[in-house]
Amino acid sequence: MLQPFVSGLIYYSPDPHFSLGLEAGIGDLLLDNDKASKDSIARVVPIEFDVTFRFSPYHTFSPFASLGAGGVVWHDFDKKSDQTLHYGTNRDYTNYILKTAGGLDIAVSRRFNFSVGAAFRYSFSDLLDLNPKGDENDGMITVFGGVTLKLGGSVPDHDRDGVWDRYDLDSRAKEDRDGYMDHDGVPDTQIGSNLLALTGGNAASGVDDIPPIVIHAPVRRATSGHEVKIRAEIFENRRLLKAAVLYRPYTVRRWLVEPMASMDNEVFEARIPGVGVQQVGLEYCVVAVDEAISGLGYSGLPKRPNYVRVTGKEGWWRAATILAAAGGWSTAAYLVNRSQKID
Repeated sequence: MLQPFVSGLIYYSPDPHFSLGLEAGIGDLLLDNDKASKDSIARVVPIEFDVTFRFSPYHTFSPFASLGAGGVVWHDFDKKSDQTLHYGTNRDYTNYILKTAGGLDIAVSRRFNFSVGAAFRYSFSDLLDLNPKGDENDGMITVFGGVTLKLGGSVPDHDRDGVWDRYDLDSRAKEDRDGYMDHDGVPDTQIGSNLLALTGGNAASGVDDIPPIVIHAPVRRATSGHEVKIRAEIFENRRLLKAAVLYRPYTVRRWLVEPMASMDNEVFEARIPGVGVQQVGLEYCVVAVDEAISGLGYSGLPKRPNYVRVTGKEGWWRAATILAAAGGWSTAAYLVNRSQKID
């Protein structure tokens, strides 16, 4: 029969893929005390230090694996009379435990995660169930769901629109996120009139005084050493002269240029080489100009560029997560399924 089990975890994460934590919980386990022929309960309080590996912490869904060690305190009593049950002279027991756990983190927001998973704890005692017969110690299996609140590690982005305050024209107004001028962090004011001009009388006149319109969803995160694909829709009422991506690592002053190639009519694409994608961060702008030099269409400007957070390569962390999960749960499966030898 399933019984409620409550636990809390405090952890420190030096890297999004890795965390060190302290977990404590309390719960009742239903037991069958064969010696006394009574139904009994073990109230257990496990406390352990955990090491957790996360497979893909930058995605909405991220598998994780935990390994832990610590101690457990438990007290056995009869569920009907609350009378203490004990083996020998001890009323309360303590011993060491090992733990393996795994599950799935679901990112609800930047600060909140919802987690589901299961854990197996193996004690170094055979007295949890007051039945020390056999050559195998006792264990506990728990299935859990919970919410994680992340503290600290904030970035200077007061309106939480993905545009850092140093690039944000208005840090109190969230970005529209429609791809038009998405570097500035304020509601769009020009796109309506510009699109009207593209489709109205100015488009049919002999004067081209409307700059290209760039629709681009900024890239917010990339992996160090991997090329970054930049795509944008560029609309021009006459003839487009040039479209390009200006980029640079965050600590470099000189801008580099990567021309954009037309993929499908208004869709243009460029790839920033991996050598320019460094962990210090990446800045870039998408710019377009027409043959009449009527103005600049852009997403990001050199003084206010799109900023990309660049993280280290994830291969080793993902391998560590897989090894931790495979090692912990294969051991747990062996302990649960092996046939115990009864003396």
